[in-house]
Amino acid sequence: MDKKELQKIVNPVYTTAKGTVMLLAGMGDKDAISLIPYIGTDEKGVKQEVPKEIQKCFMIAQRARYEMHNRAALASGSENIVDLPSGYAPRGFRVSSEGKHYYGFDLPVVSDTMKAATEKTMTDEQLALTKYCAVDATNYESMRKALDGVQGEICIVTEGMLGYFNEPEIVSFCRAIHRLLEEFGGSWITADMTSLAIYPLTFGTVLKGNQEIMTQLSKNIAANMADVEFYKNSLYLNGLDGALEFLRKQGFNVKRESIDVYLPDFADIDPQLMQELRQAYSTMEMLTMTLADGGDQADKDSLDELKELPFKVESHIDGGVLNVKIQGRMDTITAPELLEEFKKAEGKVDAIKIDVSDMPYVSSAGLRVLLIMYKSLNDKSKFELTGVRPQVKEIFETTGFDQFLL
Repeated sequence: MDKKELQKIVNPVYTTAKGTVMLLAGMGDKDAISLIPYIGTDEKGVKQEVPKEIQKCFMIAQRARYEMHNRAALASGSENIVDLPSGYAPRGFRVSSEGKHYYGFDLPVVSDTMKAATEKTMTDEQLALTKYCAVDATNYESMRKALDGVQGEICIVTEGMLGYFNEPEIVSFCRAIHRLLEEFGGSWITADMTSLAIYPLTFGTVLKGNQEIMTQLSKNIAANMADVEFYKNSLYLNGLDGALEFLRKQGFNVKRESIDVYLPDFADIDPQLMQELRQAYSTMEMLTMTLADGGDQADKDSLDELKELPFKVESHIDGGVLNVKIQGRMDTITAPELLEEFKKAEGKVDAIKIDVSDMPYVSSAGLRVLLIMYKSLNDKSKFELTGVRPQVKEIFETTGFDQFLL
């Protein structure tokens, strides 16, 4: 099994990104259309059996969400736009066409594909301003390395990612963003906490349909594509007020604006319908986060807990037991290495022992690999984790994995 296949197994969320570029292409975005031949459209979940009328609603909603994030990023005043996650969307075309530097951050399987695709579709001028990098969004070090050499302030734009994180991941993500803004200055922008409503609102406006049906449909499609639970963190569990309080506790000032400020008129949509859509979308907000003075000292101090060792996996088989030693953070970038070691031993062992005493953090991708290993055993009692650190145990408990892995 090659590395690309391993990455797909531990990071199934990447499949939703292809749905986004397909929707934009369906609405006639020329940059999205140019990318389609080079990114492939045969992944799980990309081709959904959805009626054409509802497809149209998805297309309008996705286009609106995409354009308002584009405009907000370009209006930030920063010369460096960090797109996290970049997915397969053509934001790099738009940003580089405006003469700004674009940094597309995503999983390796995505960034590698986009590097190759944009080399075939961007102009030389655009390519000179564009860089795609493989990062883990919860890992400051991986993002900081990708920003080596950057001069001036950054604007980090997140569209469609925050709902994927579990609670430990969203906290780790916020800490990483805070550190980047401390160093570079600038802002973090997103409409994620309110823009989920854009799909049912579009459905209700265009087709006069039941918005609850559209809400459930959009969640089902995304969950099927990504194979994860959505909206299970503090940015979503307690409404927008709860999200704002959480962000403030993470050390951010939050500026709130109606998304109407950043929503263009679409020439191919009837003006009356466009006005109705604007009215429907009026409840959604773009949030801009900048660093607050002071902040939660406990959160700042805890950044040091995640200082990581270089990731390494050592394994050997002894008497039918797979013995594994993990060193360093296990996240979206590193988890495939553990899966690769396990695949070499799969079918040859009836017990697994994993020493995680030198593992300071595990993301949902790492948990997914551990679950694969656990499920491979006929006798689940022969799966054992040793040396679990308190902060790692807390992640297991928060996500519910302690019920069978500990």
